[in-house]
Amino acid sequence: MNLVKYVRLSILFMLLLSTVAMAGNSVNILVYHHVSSETPPSTSVTPQQFRQHLSALSEGPFQVVDLAWALNQIQTGAPLPDNAVAITFDDGYNDIHTNGMPLLVEFGMPFTVFVSTETIDRRFGDMMDWETLRDLQANGATIANHSVKHDYFVRQFPLDDVWLAAAYADITEAQTRIEAELGPSPKWFAYPYGEFNHALRDKLQQEGWIAFGQQSGGVGPYSDFQALPRFPAGGIYANWNTLKTKLMSRPLPVDYHALPDPITQLNPPQLVARLKEPLPNRQKLNCFVNGEWLPTHWENAQTFSIQPTKSLGAGRSRYNCTYSIGDGAFYWFSHQWLRP
Repeated sequence: MNLVKYVRLSILFMLLLSTVAMAGNSVNILVYHHVSSETPPSTSVTPQQFRQHLSALSEGPFQVVDLAWALNQIQTGAPLPDNAVAITFDDGYNDIHTNGMPLLVEFGMPFTVFVSTETIDRRFGDMMDWETLRDLQANGATIANHSVKHDYFVRQFPLDDVWLAAAYADITEAQTRIEAELGPSPKWFAYPYGEFNHALRDKLQQEGWIAFGQQSGGVGPYSDFQALPRFPAGGIYANWNTLKTKLMSRPLPVDYHALPDPITQLNPPQLVARLKEPLPNRQKLNCFVNGEWLPTHWENAQTFSIQPTKSLGAGRSRYNCTYSIGDGAFYWFSHQWLRP
């Protein structure tokens, strides 16, 4: 074999190894709110859609797994099944129990429900009560923390030490209330509306919590375990054909903990991200915001930046990036911004 051909094959082999290493072990987490035909369409799946989702997940190539087990596998470097999926719900609406739980039991799938304790105590809207949540537990559910009041945590200015102490007190109060009613609960917290800043994230890390947002993407070895993404599965995201593609994705291997603070006054904000491993073909990375394609600027082989040409509106926005890894699968990356 001549030297040029040997070098080319060696480079190809190294790139293939890099691609395998980047994929790693990962789980994609779904987040639902309502399972009902009578609730706001933007946050709902109908019982028929939910049955379709669970039926498709039961047939492969997916495997629905317990969230606690999946997170432990990733944190300890142990293997996960290919295309592992975990199911979560936010808020604790009664239709999760009446419409969702019977289907989850039928398909034998574990699930997690994040609840805000004041809404449960006072039965705001159509919320479950504690006895109903105990029935969920008996049928395979993990009940976890979604705060006391479901406030907009990071829209309460100034975001100073007094604010941070109050925010963390809300989280610990909710945890105490959940455990008083239901027994031990994992130190998990789902940010209301998926909104957080680095100060709150860092406080949760210091105190040993795992926290979940609402930006899309998978969870893998490089993830920030105080800002874990979840794929929304209700409303416009309930279409199984598009959801299936997302659930076959892997998290893009960036340094998630080094991403910029989601709270920004810049408009439009620039996102700089550093890859843990170089991509075999960085031209295949495509990023978007609000349907606008964003050109990717490479500082070096492992650092890129993206920035829209147009200003973002107030509230939440997301930059989403994908990278094709073949056979219809992608690396997926999303970063949420909040402009107060």
